[in-house]
Amino acid sequence: MFLVPPHGAESIAIDANDMNAPHYPALAEPAVGALLRPESYPHPAESIQMLETHISWVFLAGPYAYKIKKPVDLGFLDFTTLEKRRDFCEEELRLNRRLAPQLYIDVVELRGSPEAPHIGGSGAVLDYAVRMRRFPQEALASRMLADARLTRERVDRFAARLAQFHAGLPPAPPEFPYGTPGRVLHDARQNFDQIAAMLPDPHRDDCALARLRDWTEREFKLRCGEIHERR
Repeated sequence: MFLVPPHGAESIAIDANDMNAPHYPALAEPAVGALLRPESYPHPAESIQMLETHISWVFLAGPYAYKIKKPVDLGFLDFTTLEKRRDFCEEELRLNRRLAPQLYIDVVELRGSPEAPHIGGSGAVLDYAVRMRRFPQEALASRMLADARLTRERVDRFAARLAQFHAGLPPAPPEFPYGTPGRVLHDARQNFDQIAAMLPDPHRDDCALARLRDWTEREFKLRCGEIHERR
């Protein structure tokens, strides 16, 4: 969700799902709605804000942000069990600390009951959350762009830092499917299948989606060899 280089480097927060615009859905999960109450937190938390992505709920409470994973299976990820959500929280913490150790703190338990959940304490474990230090919403890339603060120079410095980070990572072992032409095409096609099932107006949107799908298939044929060589 966030990519922030270590101390002393250029800092830009990436809001991949327009998280600067809060969305309050009609939640079936009582525990999620109840986390808008200050008494759910072990620290002072006024004016709690909930932000939603397609895979998570993020609660901005006091000095912290708590990210809870939705129990969804989108093919490329599966958060459908409590154990899987705990494991993915721990993996997110491990991975994102590499670029933002000052933001990612730990994984905490959500305990209590669905009607009265709380972070930590006693009671049954309801779920898990990644606890992060909260940063000003003005640091989001969308806000910086709107305020003309996301300059070409800042983007170039950020891109250079990210490229340096990627270049320093070990490649996937040859026996892994990641980055193979077949896997790249499979994941792209899966996106279209999932989008098609959620179109608000299939009669209107099918043509646009079909054009994008056709473009993807053509580009894959043109770049298949390049993808194989880069692998």
